[in-house]
Amino acid sequence: MKMPRKWIALVLVLGGAVSVWAQQREENPYTTPEDVAIGAEIFQRRCVTCHGGDGTGGRGPDLTRGLFRYGSSDVALYRTIRSGISASGMPRLGLPEERVWRLISYVRSLSENPRVTIPGDPERGKQILSSQSDCKRCHLVNGEGGRLGPDLSEIGWMRSPQHLRSSILNPNREVDRGYRSVEAVQKGGQVIRGVPLNEDAYSIQLMDLEENLHSLWKSDLEDLRQEDRSWMPSYQGAFTGSELDDLVAYLYSLRRKKDSP
Repeated sequence: MKMPRKWIALVLVLGGAVSVWAQQREENPYTTPEDVAIGAEIFQRRCVTCHGGDGTGGRGPDLTRGLFRYGSSDVALYRTIRSGISASGMPRLGLPEERVWRLISYVRSLSENPRVTIPGDPERGKQILSSQSDCKRCHLVNGEGGRLGPDLSEIGWMRSPQHLRSSILNPNREVDRGYRSVEAVQKGGQVIRGVPLNEDAYSIQLMDLEENLHSLWKSDLEDLRQEDRSWMPSYQGAFTGSELDDLVAYLYSLRRKKDSP
């Protein structure tokens, strides 16, 4: 038996209302130990690739602090998980509402016994970063610096200390696609090296290593090489152990507050 259109419309409206109700709740309705256990199972299936098996982070942020860039309330976490944050790499998870709430309960449990301890002095790390001309040439920190590498102004929200350390010592281990190396060889022999900005089937726009912008037709190129490697050199051996600790501590402290809407 077919459902009348008016009933279909009512179901859709009520479904939307339930979704809005879920997002506007101030408290999580699924907080029992059983809910936390179910949330842990969801986390292991959907979240460990970026946030690590224990939630202390990796490519994604550390979840054991209980403070988050886009809001730390239950409803803010609900929106982040359901809608994603494209600018940060956080995908939209297509989970039923009750599973989102249970995942939130598990994430909350991670901050009850924080596991991350950071050796090093952030102030000394700030001085080390400021003294490195290569760092300032390629990375922005609070509006100052270059644009060839990622903006570090709030990197502490997005990366774990382990990931930051690895990025300094082995930058090719994991390269963001927006900062992979590009070499465009023009038919006249000129080689333009840089990072990609935009690309379609017919053209590519890139920023060269001097931060000049180029818009190139692919038909005018003899070769176009794009590799999952970084223009950033390895700093293995460039710092003492304590200096590296200080630098990581400073980078991890960079957690600028979310701009007001």
